[in-house]
Amino acid sequence: MKLITISVSHYVEKVKWALKISGIPFEEESHLPGIHAAVTLWLTRGAHRSTPVLIDGNQVIADSTRILRHLATKYRQKWLYPIPQALELEERFDKNIGPHTRRFIYEQFFEHGFSVAELYDQKVAIPWQKAILPAFAPLMKEVMIRDMAINPAAAEKSRAQFEAEFEFAEKRLADGRMYLCGDTLTAADITFAALSAPVILPQGYGARLPKPEDAPVGSRMRQLIEAYRVRPAGQFILRLYKENRHTPIKIPAENY
Repeated sequence: MKLITISVSHYVEKVKWALKISGIPFEEESHLPGIHAAVTLWLTRGAHRSTPVLIDGNQVIADSTRILRHLATKYRQKWLYPIPQALELEERFDKNIGPHTRRFIYEQFFEHGFSVAELYDQKVAIPWQKAILPAFAPLMKEVMIRDMAINPAAAEKSRAQFEAEFEFAEKRLADGRMYLCGDTLTAADITFAALSAPVILPQGYGARLPKPEDAPVGSRMRQLIEAYRVRPAGQFILRLYKENRHTPIKIPAENY
């Protein structure tokens, strides 16, 4: 099994999390942003540009949610979707968190001079891609800013969208439940945590992210990260990364 990735991607993180705790071995093949599209478009016969893409024997599955559903059916990982609402929440967070955390926190990363080359110099599979990264990084940054609409106005709208989803999750957790769908970990939880991770910056993420203390003291970036980390939803994410990111899931016998 091979997973085609941009290693630092939070959608990739979601899939790596599911594979890891399901105990399913896989090989990661990471590419630089932009260049990755030549690989994913070729593998999917032009149907899908983004990562992750999973190659499982003669099957090619694109999109993080489709990959998790593949794991649930072919590999009987029923913990992912014990109730229909788990999929409903996963799809909600894919739409309402994924693009927005990326936009608003990258705007902060770029404002404070974080290195694009260092962020993406991780597990790159092809030697020539690693070789061109220092020269390619400025162009890659420009393309990211254009394609993701990374600018102060759009970033603030995305922050507001993320805030709304944080409040939504906190209301669900307010009754004392351990996870978003009740007493067991589901696809909804790992989606919420993985897609929020670029803002929360938890230990245990499947690629190297900046640390909270890397943000300049007194900066808005530092204030945002610290404020979200101490909130109930932020504490929930930090707990999931500590307790559930690298620990194989125990599936009840009745699920087999």
